[in-house]
Amino acid sequence: MRQYYTIAILIPTSNTCELKRDDILNVLTSAQRFSYLLMISLTMTFLTACSTSPSSPKEIPPELFSELANSSAYYLQKDQLYPDSNNVDWQLLTVQALIEEGRVVLADSIISHMQSKTLSGKDKTSLGLLIAQNLFAKNQFDESQKALSAIDPEQLSQLASIASLSLQADLYIKRENHLAASNLLLILTPLLQSDKSKQKYNDILLTQLSFLPAKTLNQYETVDAAKSPIEQNFEKDLFKKGWYALASIFKRYQLRINLLKQGVSDWKKSYPQHPVLLFMPTQLTNIHEIQPFQPENIAVLLPLSGRFQEQGKSIKLGILDAFYRQQQLNKSTSTDALAMNAINSPTLHFYDSHAQTMKEITTQFAQNKIDFVIGPLLKNEIETFLPLVEKMPVLALNGFPENSLNSTINKPETVTSVKPWHYSFSLSPEHEAEQAVQFISENKHQNPLIIAPDSDYGKRVAEAFKNEWQTRYNREIEQHFFTSKSKLDSFIERVLYTDQSQTRINQMKSLTRLSLETAVRSRTDIDAIYLVSKRDELILLKPFIDVTVSPFADRIPLYASSRSHQFDRGGLQNKELSNFTFSDMPFLIHQQDEIITTLNEVLPRQSYAALRLFALGFDSYQLIGQLMQLQTNKDYYYPGLGGQLSLDLNNTVQPALSWATYYQGELVEVASPTTSE
Repeated sequence: MRQYYTIAILIPTSNTCELKRDDILNVLTSAQRFSYLLMISLTMTFLTACSTSPSSPKEIPPELFSELANSSAYYLQKDQLYPDSNNVDWQLLTVQALIEEGRVVLADSIISHMQSKTLSGKDKTSLGLLIAQNLFAKNQFDESQKALSAIDPEQLSQLASIASLSLQADLYIKRENHLAASNLLLILTPLLQSDKSKQKYNDILLTQLSFLPAKTLNQYETVDAAKSPIEQNFEKDLFKKGWYALASIFKRYQLRINLLKQGVSDWKKSYPQHPVLLFMPTQLTNIHEIQPFQPENIAVLLPLSGRFQEQGKSIKLGILDAFYRQQQLNKSTSTDALAMNAINSPTLHFYDSHAQTMKEITTQFAQNKIDFVIGPLLKNEIETFLPLVEKMPVLALNGFPENSLNSTINKPETVTSVKPWHYSFSLSPEHEAEQAVQFISENKHQNPLIIAPDSDYGKRVAEAFKNEWQTRYNREIEQHFFTSKSKLDSFIERVLYTDQSQTRINQMKSLTRLSLETAVRSRTDIDAIYLVSKRDELILLKPFIDVTVSPFADRIPLYASSRSHQFDRGGLQNKELSNFTFSDMPFLIHQQDEIITTLNEVLPRQSYAALRLFALGFDSYQLIGQLMQLQTNKDYYYPGLGGQLSLDLNNTVQPALSWATYYQGELVEVASPTTSE
């Protein structure tokens, strides 16, 4: 027999009754503190004062796991109107509503009450699914998965099955199992009934697919629209192909707005009947036109003291030079005072990243109204800094941390955690080595080897060269590392196999005891050498290579990185490096350019390393107004001091370096491809 509790409560007559009803639901915190019957009676007392009774005691409850039109209080009220044996449906609906409202403790109270009742198999299964959902809402994901796995899917209604699939997908997403989540969502989305759910899960599905490797997505990137669904392995397969192709476009071009728009447009032509067209993911419908950055206050984060202060000061000098040149250009192109007033040069704010932490610096941004950042320079500072300025455009002066990328520049994938308005620009020796691969291969060389110092730097560059060659041509190449300048002669003999040739000659003389005319032979299986070395190391390496190569063999073309290129004040070293080809920034090869001429007059005896950092600073300032154009147009480049500057799909500025060779001591620029002598 049902029991009732008499509770005296003063009920206000104002319109705040609905709020009081919610407050009552929050009062109940556990089944141990209040009995389920007390909760029902208390809630009903309030609801009687705030609303009218239901129109019919025989009202049919909405289907469980459908979209509910009323609050949990409404379903509690319905529960009270029916005998205990007939109110299970209303109690289950109440639990569903409480979970959706985030009232997990109240949901636990009713769940505990229902678990003490005798339920049908179907109701028990439904309650089990609600328990799994409630555990998920409490962030108890392992327990939620266990509860979900214990459910018999044969006992689930159609809507319950959809709810079960949705929960399983959410659990996969929480575990970052993007492939499993994507596969499940591809099953789930065609089953959804409401427009709201279709839009929601299409958005989620695109995000999950975009986390998959490009190789996985690209297998379905294109489709022949002229073929029938049967010819394309049935409509179900076409549905998956369409999603994979769409995600591939989004993944590749999400940082390139115009390319993304064009890609989506082409996709629609290839898949004119795809169901996703009715509810396109919002990531692909809210694509806004972008404008160039026009900041008013630019923060520049550089180490202006400490170990890296010289590098920081060289970059600062480049930024200031570009800043003042831009001001002069504005003045020279303005014809009247009104035009001059319309051209507002930004204000530069320099921050010493050595003297202050990244957090200390960012706390000053609001006061100085910072709306663009150049820097920081050091990688560890970039890793700390970027999460602090997620909504501010940044041009970092080093590469992004490895954990923020999901690919290399050789594989056109986009970043996973880098914001579209965060860019990186650095003097990357690895990227220079990758350009060397292209240049050397364009000169018809097929079997180069690498010589580099046995250091972290040398191994990094050599590995980058080796990996790029392997990626392009699927062939392994040799790497050789030297340790001491005093032993370079024997090192080169080992690399070119002349030591083995000399050993064979000695053995023949010993066996025959004759005076034989012999000549040491060097190896003939290599057709180029790429050297990573400092200038003084290169000066020793080249003559050793020249004298070690057999006199009757073809000369081996030699290539080097910019690390070997330095100013030769006496002019003697350049003559020793004749026929040596190397890469470097254009403005260091074109010695007559106005900027380099002015620098040599104002700051004589500057090292090329300092001048490269000057160029990095100069170009970083000039790029501010160009970044959006670079980002939206894959064919656009900016002619900087450091080379033709483009932007890859990882939002990293890539300078295309120039190549030059010494001919009788004079520097001569060479174009690609060249014929090395």
